[in-house]
Order: sequence, then C-alpha cells, then structure tokens
Amino acid sequence: MNIELEKTWLLEKIAGINSEKLISRLKAVIKEETDTVDFWDELHDDIKAEVKVALTEIQEGKYTPHEEVMKDYEKWLKK
Repeated sequence: MNIELEKTWLLEKIAGINSEKLISRLKAVIKEETDTVDFWDELHDDIKAEVKVALTEIQEGKYTPHEEVMKDYEKWLKK
C-alpha cells in the first residue's frame, strides 16, 4: 500500500462529498483517531499524589512483589 496514493484518493473522495452528515461523521472519526489524551491529565490531583507516593515507595524498595502476595492468598483463591 502506498500511503501517499491512499491519502490522495481520500482527499479526492472527501472533496466530492456534499453531505453535511457524512462530513460530520468523517470529521468525528478523524478527530477520535488523532486526538491523543494522556490519561494522567484526566486523573484527579488526589489520585496523582497517591500514585507519586506509591512510585517513591517502590523506588525505595517498600513494596511486596506480586508473587509473594499471591503465595499468601493462594489458599483463599483455590476455594
């Protein structure tokens, strides 16, 4: 697939569209595919603060690895 040819084809097709509804739908698809929102920016400040604390604790070695937690709770999970 030649991306430049594909884009040219799309431009020609879009230029020939007279339907406002179709243009609106195409615009929505393009907007959805090209707008990137970092989930971090969407988080509440309290959550961000907690995540930062957790990351600091991990860096300092103040955590329990998942494998250890799973061993401790294995008896409860087998029921």
